[in-house]
Parts: sequence; structure tokens; C-alpha cells
Amino acid sequence: MEKPQDSISTFVAEWKRERPDLDPAPLALLGRLIRLSTLAQAGAGEWLAPLGLTWESFSVIVALRRAGPPFEARPTDLYKQSLLTSGAMTNRLDRVEAQGWIERRPDPADRRATIIKLTRTGRALADRAIKLHFEHLAEFFSPLGAREAKQLEKLLGQLLAGVEGQGDERRDV
Repeated sequence: MEKPQDSISTFVAEWKRERPDLDPAPLALLGRLIRLSTLAQAGAGEWLAPLGLTWESFSVIVALRRAGPPFEARPTDLYKQSLLTSGAMTNRLDRVEAQGWIERRPDPADRRATIIKLTRTGRALADRAIKLHFEHLAEFFSPLGAREAKQLEKLLGQLLAGVEGQGDERRDV
């Protein structure tokens, strides 16, 4: 039985036909990574919405939860983790704070700085949301067997480490 073709297979076939002198394998890899990322993020938006979360608010509260006790970080650390601009992070934090999931406090080590702390309500929500997220991601990756998923995880980690190690000039490709 032949495996179903994915949506990127069409692009690859068309480039093979139109430009047989080029190897479309890199396009196939990138296209599939982008398509999977888009589908996963859209799915996450759907399964997080009933909790009152957007992808952006989810990323803030789970980053703080992942930090462990006392579940806090500086805004700079949060925005570096999310690859957003500091302005975008400020807007995101404003929205999450308005929901009561975080609080801003003065940094005792630097009077000019602020610490973002996950509230008790935010922590409970983060715990529910991350459990739900892991369950849905397991379903998302279910077309792969456990062994295949582990192999893919290893290969993607190897690729990411190699690309990240190539220097800042390559990161915006």
C-alpha cells in the first residue's frame, strides 16, 4: 500500500519537472518543517482557547512555570526565549497581567528592573495548559511510531544545533 503524499510533494514534483538541474530536497525539508509548525501552532490555538489562552499568553505562563520556583524571570529573559522584540513582549505581558496570571514586581537586585512572577492562578492554569498541550502534541505526532519520533527528535536537534552554531548571520534565513 502506497503512503499518501503530503502537500509539499506537489511543490517538489513541480520543481523537478521545471528545473531538473536543481535538487529540491532542501525545499522539501524546509517546506515540511514550516507546514508542520504552522499546523501545530494553529492546533495549539484551538486547544488552548477553551482555557482562555492564546499562543502568546500560553508561551509566557509556561516559560515562567518551566523556570521552577519561584516561577519568575526578568522580561528580557522572557523575550529572549520567545524571539520577540522587547516591545512585543511588553504588550504580551500587559495582556497576561490583566488576566491576573502574572504580576510585575521591582527587582530587589536592580531598582531599574522588573521581575515577572507567575501568580498562583497563573501557575494552576499553566499546569492545566501544558498537560493539555502535551496530550495534543502526542496525538499530533501519532502518525510516527515511538522509535520514529525519537529518531526525528534526534535529527532535528542535530540540525538545529548545527544551524544555531553557524553564527548570527545565518539565523534570519
